[in-house]
Amino acid sequence: MFVRFVVLCLFLILTALPAAAAPDSLTRMTDPWKGDLTQIIKEHRPIRVLVSYNRTNFFLVRGAMRGMEYDLMQAYKKHLAATNKTMHPRMVFVTVPFDELIPALLDGRGDIAAAGLTATAARKRDAAFTSPYRTNVDEIVVGSYRAAPIHKLEDLAGKTVHVMAGSSYATHLRTLNHQFKRRGIKPIDVVEPDPHLVTEDLLEMAERGIINYTVADSHLAEIWKSALPRLKLFKDIPLHSGGDLAWAVRPGSKALLKSLSEFANTVQQGTLMGNMVFKRYFVNSDWVKDPNAREDKERLQELRSLFEKYGEMYRFDWLKLAAQAYQESRFNMDTKSAAGAVGIMQVRPATALDPNVNVKDYKTLEGNIHAGAKYLRFLRDNYFQDVAPEARVDFALAAYNAGPARVIKLRKAAREMGLNPDLWFANVEWAAYKDIGTETPSYVANVQMYYAAYKSIAKTLTVRGKVK
Repeated sequence: MFVRFVVLCLFLILTALPAAAAPDSLTRMTDPWKGDLTQIIKEHRPIRVLVSYNRTNFFLVRGAMRGMEYDLMQAYKKHLAATNKTMHPRMVFVTVPFDELIPALLDGRGDIAAAGLTATAARKRDAAFTSPYRTNVDEIVVGSYRAAPIHKLEDLAGKTVHVMAGSSYATHLRTLNHQFKRRGIKPIDVVEPDPHLVTEDLLEMAERGIINYTVADSHLAEIWKSALPRLKLFKDIPLHSGGDLAWAVRPGSKALLKSLSEFANTVQQGTLMGNMVFKRYFVNSDWVKDPNAREDKERLQELRSLFEKYGEMYRFDWLKLAAQAYQESRFNMDTKSAAGAVGIMQVRPATALDPNVNVKDYKTLEGNIHAGAKYLRFLRDNYFQDVAPEARVDFALAAYNAGPARVIKLRKAAREMGLNPDLWFANVEWAAYKDIGTETPSYVANVQMYYAAYKSIAKTLTVRGKVK
């Protein structure tokens, strides 16, 4: 069950790099659907949880999912199983930019929006909110080390404040500007930068002096100050007080709303579960200092030019090649397998020297990436031409791991099982589980997970340079 859960937990980072298309499998897996919990149970559907990828509520650590919202949704899954004896709940976590959470929910691309959402009046006009799982939340101004002190909100007049796009922070700053206008006070310059920059990114940018002011929930700002010590927290003059954090569902999802609200009451602050999850992320600060995210970014930057070169040469998104390399070797060129595969792309000598690949310097870093990309191209273009273009890479990855002859047999087996032989996920994938076990399905799923994570990292690196 866990492996299937991993396969389902693929991540969708929309509109990331201009040249990078969204993962094809997720586009298919998140077709619009607007049923309620009763239909989910009856039709054995997964619950689609819309999340915003950040370093507090939902993130990856060495490929494993973490975060406060992830933990709470896992607890909700157990709650569902306990209260619906015939249900075996599954969850798909679908990541979208924060400002797309409510639109995606209303469009039927997810069933629950779980991203530290403040239940504002504007959001309540569109979506239905559960009972809050955290109440009385303050939104505070956070300054860089070089920012002028703020003693009252009026001190923000004429200053630039960067806040996460689509956030309640932006709404409350605009409300404050309306008040300033009535009083003849110069307005705040409210900037909502690229939607892929989340609050944690803006806090880091403030700590480095790239921006002067931002806004964050007080508990979020306090925990990140332990990792970003030069931040200035202006806690005594909150921008907004008394906020409620809750989950959102579509207005028509009455049964899901009732079920989630009942669960929320068991994890509110003050409850055993609520206190445990909150302390895990907002009292114990060790996790915010994990160096992996920075190391991944640095290594990705080091290898970028090679992945771009051979991605362009063989018509692959360079981030997909990077994701495959991470799955194969964790970017370690010294990796060797028992089967004789070597290097960052785990290429076998016979494969590299085959006339269809013919890369003799496969033992060098560049040659290994070249050989891996060229072999993946060969698989895509020679074995799966009858498959729609958006699905070919899924099959090529499976063939890279298991061999093309085996994947061809799996497609035949899928057809005999009444599944679609032209789709990998939830179709040929199932035949693979049945006939050859977990390795290949997990391989393809993990590449997709890392792909989404690297798209997020690469986009953040790109847009940070544009924020002044």
